[in-house]
Amino acid sequence: MDRFNVVFRGEFLLGYDIDEAKDKLAGIFKLNESKLDALFAGEPVTVSKGVNETKGKQIVDAAAGCGVVFELEPADDTMAPSSGPQAGGPPPVGASQDVQCPQCGTRQGRAATCYKCGAYLIEKQTPSRGAKIQTVSVEVSPSPGAKESSGGLFKAIRIFILLFILLIVGLNTYFSGIWATSWENTLWVGIYPINGDNSEAAEQYIDSLDEDSFLPIADFFIAEAERYELGLAEPAKMILAPEVKSLPPKAPQGSNPLAVMWWSLKMRLWVFQSDSFTGSPSPEVKIFVLYHAPGGEERLENSLGIRKGMFGVVHAYADYGLRPKNQIVIAHEMLHTLGASDKYDPATQLPEFPDGFADPDQTPLYPQQLAEIMGSRIPQTESSAVMPPSLDFTLIGEKTAQEIKWVE
Repeated sequence: MDRFNVVFRGEFLLGYDIDEAKDKLAGIFKLNESKLDALFAGEPVTVSKGVNETKGKQIVDAAAGCGVVFELEPADDTMAPSSGPQAGGPPPVGASQDVQCPQCGTRQGRAATCYKCGAYLIEKQTPSRGAKIQTVSVEVSPSPGAKESSGGLFKAIRIFILLFILLIVGLNTYFSGIWATSWENTLWVGIYPINGDNSEAAEQYIDSLDEDSFLPIADFFIAEAERYELGLAEPAKMILAPEVKSLPPKAPQGSNPLAVMWWSLKMRLWVFQSDSFTGSPSPEVKIFVLYHAPGGEERLENSLGIRKGMFGVVHAYADYGLRPKNQIVIAHEMLHTLGASDKYDPATQLPEFPDGFADPDQTPLYPQQLAEIMGSRIPQTESSAVMPPSLDFTLIGEKTAQEIKWVE
């Protein structure tokens, strides 16, 4: 039966993190630190000697799963390959010459480990690469763990590029945010429609939209600004951008901080790339509205508004009868981008007293007649509230006005 040697020449598979590959190799082949250091000392090492082809391929495949290249070569008794950490069996032991332990100095017959201190004994070889023994070609199928690590380097490069782009975008956003909430000029708000479910109903609804479809939102801000004596005739101008054809990245489930951070990076890059508005000036606030065909069985995802970035993602129904409620959600998320916070209990969806009430001084307190826009609902009793039918039944409360810098 043909016999083979498994040899390591210090090579790694492309795309693998070297330190991670070493750790995986040590775990699979049970290598302590001294054995691992000897294996990666920079010279060729025979990992296993005189194994059959099946066993040799198993060792080669196991190493490839870690990102390390082991080679399978025909055994040749005329060569004196070094002994190294064996995979799948005890290290080979020769008896032809004495060796000295590099740790304790004990001399002993040629062996794999020092009988006194347990150190691993390796005699280095320097074979001529010009007269390389024929190598057996082995098909390597990396393990699932290896596949996960193979993208590590490229993922790091992608993150670096993302961070660089986002640094530029972030600086622009930071100064834009300061300027936007100074309320010295009209705030331009871009509405970016998206077919959220790729339905014909949503596409037809989007085709019917024009800037007049969002005038009630602008009128709402005009009325509330007059009530707070802002001194700006048109606080917000709603402009309709061309339809966006790509969907935003899905928000992560749960609250894993790394997942949230990665999603935030991807989301900001997507917003930057999806700005379909070609006019001038470009909107300070960008609201992406994903329209869905009415009557769907699945509940729409939660909408969101992000202060750092001044963008929002709204999920709405492509239904003319629900247009007033869509406008409420758009105004709510728009205020989030300007610094306003939610004023309702996420668990019960009930407005919080007093900041989530339109008239916290009303006597009796219930039922309220209007909704505070960031409280979302009109309180009816201590344990119930209803959605306002339109923006005409909402107002900006004093706390929200402070957050968006309308009042001190």
